[in-house]
Amino acid sequence: MERQEIETFLVLCEELHFGRTAKRLRISPARVTQLVQKIERRIGAALFERNTRGVTLTDLGRQFQRELAPAHQAVEQIVQRTIQAAKGIDGELRLGFLGTANGRHLVELARQFEARRSGSTVRLVLEAEVGDHLRPLREDRADILAVPLPVREDGVVVGPVVLRECLLMAVPEGHPIALRGHATLEDLADNPVVVAAGDPESYWIDYFMPRRTPSGRPIERTHLVESLQAGVALVMAGQGIGVILAQFAQYNQHPGIAYTPIENGPPVASALIWRADRETELIREFVRLAEAHGPVILDWPAAEEVRRPTG
Repeated sequence: MERQEIETFLVLCEELHFGRTAKRLRISPARVTQLVQKIERRIGAALFERNTRGVTLTDLGRQFQRELAPAHQAVEQIVQRTIQAAKGIDGELRLGFLGTANGRHLVELARQFEARRSGSTVRLVLEAEVGDHLRPLREDRADILAVPLPVREDGVVVGPVVLRECLLMAVPEGHPIALRGHATLEDLADNPVVVAAGDPESYWIDYFMPRRTPSGRPIERTHLVESLQAGVALVMAGQGIGVILAQFAQYNQHPGIAYTPIENGPPVASALIWRADRETELIREFVRLAEAHGPVILDWPAAEEVRRPTG
């Protein structure tokens, strides 16, 4: 059996729902069905019963799960231990980030790390997508990410905070909020709102763009955009307002748009994160360096350079 077949079977045993299984594995429900049918054809019997009330395991399916789950876990642990032994403290560490300030900070940490560890190299490999910023970890394209919190995914370790900043409101120049000089979350109920597209149930989006204001008024997400640049363009065109991190605003200043601090916005911090099942001594050493270095503070109005806190 292929690894994807095994993982699909075991996740479906837990979820007992094709849609939730597909969402968790980031594949289509049709692909889940295809993989399960492939397993059942190989075994020669049904492992699941499907009816209008839902999905249940057959007796054979339960037996298969009991025997397969620990074996699969054992194999995964052996593979990861072997990977860690191969990497040791020398090797290449792949870093990803969301937000330019996070990327610049990682570059500085990488320079210090390589100076200390002559046998190791650190490579900044990619900038994550706003709508799905943990994908590089899931797809094993990065070993560590520096991303804004919160992060609540299973199997992901949240390490030290590397950046603290404020949350801003992006509005057209001349907008009453810009003239006022500050914003509140209540303003989101009075204007069309631009928000990053992604999973509509994402806790991460809800953290920065709540469903309701503190007073309980509903916030309508009028425009869903696939990129930060698209959102900035809509705001500049007077089509709406939106929340934005200070580090995003710092590198997206244009005529026609203004950024104002949100007085009652949530605290904003970025941290290093990595997969628990792929943790190596190389990762732990880099994390210790970041923790000793401490977070940088990005004030607004932002200076050209991100500065470290003093005192």
